[in-house]
Amino acid sequence: TKVFLYADAQGIDGFIKAAEAAGSPHIVLLSALGVEEGDPATDPIVRMHRAAETSLRGSGLRWTFLRPGSFATNTLQWAPAIRATGTVKAPYPQAHASSIHEADIADIAVLALTQPGHEGKAYPLSGPASVTQQEQIECLSEATGRTIRLEEISAEDYRTTLSQWGAEEMVNTLVKHLVDANNRPAPVYTTYPDLTGKKGRTYAQWAVDHAADFR
Repeated sequence: TKVFLYADAQGIDGFIKAAEAAGSPHIVLLSALGVEEGDPATDPIVRMHRAAETSLRGSGLRWTFLRPGSFATNTLQWAPAIRATGTVKAPYPQAHASSIHEADIADIAVLALTQPGHEGKAYPLSGPASVTQQEQIECLSEATGRTIRLEEISAEDYRTTLSQWGAEEMVNTLVKHLVDANNRPAPVYTTYPDLTGKKGRTYAQWAVDHAADFR
């Protein structure tokens, strides 16, 4: 009767057919912020999630879309360097993100899956504050009890690093997001407190919860 889904657009049509054959359950889809206003021609994240949302909208299934922006867990990419050297190399230390704790996403998913009133809704999700990369590093230092440095590098050097593991289109998207976020506070949405009656978990809390990953 209920499905929590993270859909690869290449598999969504087959999933919809199977779901409809199984009795048309309510689908809670983990989508992405910016799926409506982003450019699918250049942004693979927007393209994938928009295709999944469009297919679900056109189906006979009931749906709820969860649209988080930046995940706090994205900063786990820094963990190997922090464990090894205590230094993170990244461009744009003043780039902002209102990163969301994965537990906040889970709380909203549980509400959508277990309580009525969420069908046909698309929920933008963020953390409770816009935090720069430098401030994230400071939160990790406090949580781990270690001195952690953020060494600023050029966007081109960062692009070279990303190119070792990412496709060019995705690398371009990630760099563009940083450029757009430089010295620009990210939007903060009140969806989490509005639906739960609780304050969202901060990046500082996330750092405490994941401190062992950085030691």
